[in-house]
Amino acid sequence: MNAVRILLLVAVAAPLLALWPRQQDPANIDWAREVERACTSQRLGLRIAAARKVAKAGALAVPAIRAFADKQGLNQVPSTIVDSLADDAPVDAPTIQLLIDWAKTSDFYWRSAAMRGLALKAPHAGAQTDELRQLFVAMHADPAWLMRTHARFGTALLGDPLAAALPEDDPRAKVRLPMLLLLQDKPAPLQPLLDALADERTFQADAWGQRMAFEAHKVLKAWLGDAHPLKDGGSFADIATGLQALLAPCRKKSGQDLTLPVARTDAATQFIGGLELLSCKHGDQFVQWTADGVVHLGIDAGVALQLPAPTWDALTKNCADLAITGDLGVVVCDSIRLRLAAAQVHVKVAPASLPAAATNWLKRLAQAIEEAGEPRLAAAFRAGLEQFAAR
Repeated sequence: MNAVRILLLVAVAAPLLALWPRQQDPANIDWAREVERACTSQRLGLRIAAARKVAKAGALAVPAIRAFADKQGLNQVPSTIVDSLADDAPVDAPTIQLLIDWAKTSDFYWRSAAMRGLALKAPHAGAQTDELRQLFVAMHADPAWLMRTHARFGTALLGDPLAAALPEDDPRAKVRLPMLLLLQDKPAPLQPLLDALADERTFQADAWGQRMAFEAHKVLKAWLGDAHPLKDGGSFADIATGLQALLAPCRKKSGQDLTLPVARTDAATQFIGGLELLSCKHGDQFVQWTADGVVHLGIDAGVALQLPAPTWDALTKNCADLAITGDLGVVVCDSIRLRLAAAQVHVKVAPASLPAAATNWLKRLAQAIEEAGEPRLAAAFRAGLEQFAAR
């Protein structure tokens, strides 16, 4: 092994070795210090290693986690802590209660990760199982797609296969739930995953369809194992070839009547602006519009509304007066990505950072959407905007 490779291995391993418990009694570890390190260390490797160590301690570390959140604010708890608790923590009452409290806190950035942890632990939760079952059902229709997906995942793991068949509008959720079930070696409908492989749709140049395709294929490859056409590596010549090769082994292993999906691409629509609003509390909102005042709603542009000409003319005039340069605020989780071609604006905005002029313009757009016949979507859009207005 050459010297450069040795140095690289040492550099990667050092943070982990520094945290490795050397015959320590977990009851004597300073968990407040470990939680502090997991939340605030400048080095990602140290944060990850400390988060795993804290998570594996389970109930012993929970008081220190709560104390940190109480002192610093819950949203100062990083996603690495929540994901580690979901994946690595033992199933004990204090840990489950912590995750329940987080999942019920609507403005906690990582509440959907807490819900995923509860779903994974629910089959082994003993006396807390009934409480989790009720919590999952209560969250089946949560505005945030990951939240409701993980709640339905929990219901499915508790033995109700109908959770995977609940109505769902978000194409990402339709794919994510079957993937989660397959990763747990549970029965799941495969057609949504095959459909995802042929999805090439975008939103304002963001290739969300390709991302879902990549995730779906990764899960299918793990699930098929040696039956996967590329079990020894390599890649398909193109999407059509890959779909054709995957169809037969997926049919055989699942016993499902699967069909070859048709490629889905963006419609030939010229959008002059759009808004991507991501919120753990109010759910994600996707709005984009054309020069002649047709507003499309949803990441897949599934709803189209024609705004009256006077309304659209007024909005267009006001839009041209907006001026935002550079991204605003520090984005941790929730964010707005706004593109206004007329004002040459394409920015990403953190909560409490959107200028008043832009906030008011978007509120007028929400009002126009409501008047055009979509009050429910307009209300969700308006609610999501609240936290972004500059204070």
